[in-house]
Amino acid sequence: MAIHISITPEAEVELKRTARRNRMSAVAVSLLCCFLGGVTLFLMVRLFEVAGPVKTKGFYQTETDKPAETPKMTKKTVSRASMASQVTPSVVVAVATSNVQMTPVDIVTDQMDFGMSPVLGPGIAPGLAHFGDTGPGDSPLGTEDPGEGGSALEGTFYDLKQTVSGAPTGMNPELCKKVLSEFNAGGWNKSMLSKFYQAPTKLYAPCFYMPICKAEEAPYAYKVQDKVKASMWVAIYRGKVRAPKSGRFRFVGLGDDSLAVRFGGRTVFDYGWSSVASGKMLGGHAANRAELKDSKGQPRQFFKYSGAGSDWNNNLDGLSTGDVFEVKEGQTYPIEVLISEVPGGYFGFVLLIEDMDDAPKKRDASGSPVFQLFRMNFAEPDTQEIYKNMQVPGDRRSDVPYDKDSMIWQAVM
Repeated sequence: MAIHISITPEAEVELKRTARRNRMSAVAVSLLCCFLGGVTLFLMVRLFEVAGPVKTKGFYQTETDKPAETPKMTKKTVSRASMASQVTPSVVVAVATSNVQMTPVDIVTDQMDFGMSPVLGPGIAPGLAHFGDTGPGDSPLGTEDPGEGGSALEGTFYDLKQTVSGAPTGMNPELCKKVLSEFNAGGWNKSMLSKFYQAPTKLYAPCFYMPICKAEEAPYAYKVQDKVKASMWVAIYRGKVRAPKSGRFRFVGLGDDSLAVRFGGRTVFDYGWSSVASGKMLGGHAANRAELKDSKGQPRQFFKYSGAGSDWNNNLDGLSTGDVFEVKEGQTYPIEVLISEVPGGYFGFVLLIEDMDDAPKKRDASGSPVFQLFRMNFAEPDTQEIYKNMQVPGDRRSDVPYDKDSMIWQAVM
């Protein structure tokens, strides 16, 4: 027997009412979702519209910080850029979402900040003006920071007047010259100076250009001014350099008291008031200077400069040439530079380099050729800025010119 069930009219009405209510709820939820989505999109658009494009804030150097005559560096380094392309200064870049128009600028690396352009501010110790706005360790003798690229030679300072423990060695000027002569004859062996006191601080120099100043500057730069008197000391800078081009070169310069260079395993330059190799006095002794010969037996050449000062021009005949040496582009060569002061008082040094296959194009007012600065980065000595904080009489000062378009002999590890 089949059972038939039929819905009552009241139940049918209620069922239709429930279905209608469900449909309205679904439509309402859909409309609410659309509304909320629209509001969210609207707020996001408004947010970005109000924020606008990201703006960059430029860095502006003060007058005291900005490099002296920086446009000259751009002009001067372009013609030899291909030979120094391996030297890459550090660059800080600001990133923005909008187009930024950059004004051409010259990049100055950390290695330059020691009396080079940009220049140094005062860093004065009692009774004596010194280099650097950060105190000891910033001078033409080098800086404590080798720089990001490390293109500099590492310098070690020795006081020949005392042992490692600080005991007196009985050193005198003649014995000091003998020690240096034996050091040169012994192939510049580090162990020969190991018994003498060494400054804990190492300095890194990308070039060697110190106008005439007081000998106290060296102990101060190496932070041993309270332990070392400014006489009978020696600083040795060591490293390797990469030749910027193939050809023949020779160093041109002088040291007061001594400046010597060992390149590729042999001493190729030695000139100053006293010779490192022989110990002979050259300053004020014309006869001894006349005896000087290069490795091929040819007399040394001398160059006086109008800005070198009467002391260097009259007593040393100006700058002297060294031995000719040959290099191949891209190859690295060991190099050591020795700087020494014997009696104390005033000292200074200038190390330039002559490209024997490309004669200097410029000449000094005295008629002498203007040689390249031997440098390992874009360092540019600024004599006038260096002298701003130095108590050196005007008639004792020096300012030897050099070619601002000098090649880069990149220092490598």
